[in-house]
Amino acid sequence: MVIKKTSLVEIAAERIKQNIIENNLRPGDRFLSEKELTRQLEVSRTVVREALRSLSSIGIVEVRKGGGVYVGHSSFDSIKNILEHHHALHGVKLRELADIRKVIELGAVRLIIENDLQIDRACFEEINGRYHEAILAGKDTKKYDQQFHQQLMKETGNDTFYNFAEVIQEYFSLVKIDLVQSRDSLIKSYEEHEDIIAALVQKDLVRAHSLIAEHLEPVFTFIRQVEEARDDGTHQ
Repeated sequence: MVIKKTSLVEIAAERIKQNIIENNLRPGDRFLSEKELTRQLEVSRTVVREALRSLSSIGIVEVRKGGGVYVGHSSFDSIKNILEHHHALHGVKLRELADIRKVIELGAVRLIIENDLQIDRACFEEINGRYHEAILAGKDTKKYDQQFHQQLMKETGNDTFYNFAEVIQEYFSLVKIDLVQSRDSLIKSYEEHEDIIAALVQKDLVRAHSLIAEHLEPVFTFIRQVEEARDDGTHQ
């Protein structure tokens, strides 16, 4: 079977990232030259250059004209590490996290509708169907709810946006939000998912935005309760 050139580029890019990780290279460290990579990866210089160009576009490496290849400063792993470090040192305000999540989801809806993208309705409905089954069976529903919102990010067709949203989700997961919902509340959440799907299919931006805001409101209600309980404790 003939391997397509694009596949070779993808393979080369993955091996370059592995090399950076395995050798514990840090941002700004000098990396292998194009010639060295060509020999080590056993591919053409054209493939190496395209792989480096791809990695350079997202900040994993920096190619300096006449100055070699260096480890970049803007990989998503680096961003994640920075966020984790910030959380360990300073903690994070629940309301700020919730605000960020809301902005991201509203942005995803806008990208889908304004770019006139056709969503994978069957995929959405399959995920939401499993969510509904878990609700009726009294099982943990969090996994399916998360999958629904991840699919929303994927539907933007924007890999950078999706990866950034995943980084924020990782940060969000560092904070345990014990939001307990009744069966009726979960059924309402399931129905809101259905309405969001319909609004995306109909490309109704105003309604989709309104539905997202309504869907996330239980999180903000929970945060208000936490803040009120904390303030009451402070003033006692």
